Amino acid sequence: MQEEKLNLPKMLIPSILSISILTIMAPTAVSPAMAAIKEAFPEVSETMAKLVLTLPTLVMIPVGLTSAKMTSKIDKKKLLLTGMTLFLVFGVAGGLVSSFGMLLLMRVLFGVGLGIMTPLSTSLIFDFAPQPERRSKLLGIQGASNQLGGLIFMSLSGILAAMSWRYSFYVYAFVVVSIILTVMYLPAMPPQPLKNPNAKPKKMSKKIVILAFFACMIFACYFIINTDLAIFMAKDNLGDAKECGYALSLMRIPAIIAGIMLAKIMKKLGDFTMPVATVVMAGGYLMIALANSYAMVMAGCLVVGLGGGFALPPISLYLPRIVTPRQRTFAIAIIMSVAQLGQFISPLYTSLFVDESNPDATRVRFIVAAITSVVIGVAVWIFSNTLPKKPLQDEE
Repeated sequence: MQEEKLNLPKMLIPSILSISILTIMAPTAVSPAMAAIKEAFPEVSETMAKLVLTLPTLVMIPVGLTSAKMTSKIDKKKLLLTGMTLFLVFGVAGGLVSSFGMLLLMRVLFGVGLGIMTPLSTSLIFDFAPQPERRSKLLGIQGASNQLGGLIFMSLSGILAAMSWRYSFYVYAFVVVSIILTVMYLPAMPPQPLKNPNAKPKKMSKKIVILAFFACMIFACYFIINTDLAIFMAKDNLGDAKECGYALSLMRIPAIIAGIMLAKIMKKLGDFTMPVATVVMAGGYLMIALANSYAMVMAGCLVVGLGGGFALPPISLYLPRIVTPRQRTFAIAIIMSVAQLGQFISPLYTSLFVDESNPDATRVRFIVAAITSVVIGVAVWIFSNTLPKKPLQDEE
């Protein structure tokens, strides 16, 4: 489906990118309210309270894979609108419940909607931008849109959380804008028939599993800041929920810039992009781990945002070298679903290396994130050297 051959609305790409604003950062949009949520439910442990942020990502994995499979039978536009409706209803409902159990249930159902949306938001870019250079540019802009969503959600959520933790869930109402844009500008996308129904489909390369693991660990490292910063700042008296919200939102600014510049960055660095990005991200985490003031926390957040801004999007750009065009929607679902698992395992992974009785436990978590991100960045570079240089093609 090539953009230049179809009479597509000018608002099509902005419509797709508006969905991207909602997806990656959505589970952690309420992270500035974490300390307040923990206080509202004192009987819940700190690890249990973090399920508010991480549980939706766990639900997204089977839902995302199922959603991708369903695109072979159901119109993508209809699936997308279904996911956004669930996102709206159960995202906002999180702020209306009276028990922690009901809150987790709302987060599970919210995760269902988000799971439907996430792989489709990226696969649409592959559908409407088949040219590699334009695709790289749009995936970079998509990454910037993800970060813009974080900026909007985190700053607004922090302000609302300072009034009540319940209000922070109302940021999910933004999806109404995307619903309207999708209805108006996204064309119907029924399943495409096979060019040659008798052709034997190519099997998906097992290397997709390796790439999914790398995506998972990069996300795990990047999202440690979302699950731990509010609690870290509260424990060390470095700021309140509003100040945490500002830090988490402003870190998106360098990430947005990095996403917009991704095509140029990758043109210069090529497959070295990931190692360089993860070293930058690690530097930011070390700054936070050593921070003794809000200013230093803020500086560290900005550096983490810069590294994350051009560490996350390139993962998807390896897909054409691993899978055929017909396999991409399902491959994207695998990558995005497993990547979101990184948010769920983030606190569990760092707990393997941290003694909770240590008063500096949260600082140690940031150091673990720094070391792990560099290791994964180098591993991705080594992996990239095993891939063909040209994209794979469908069976004839």
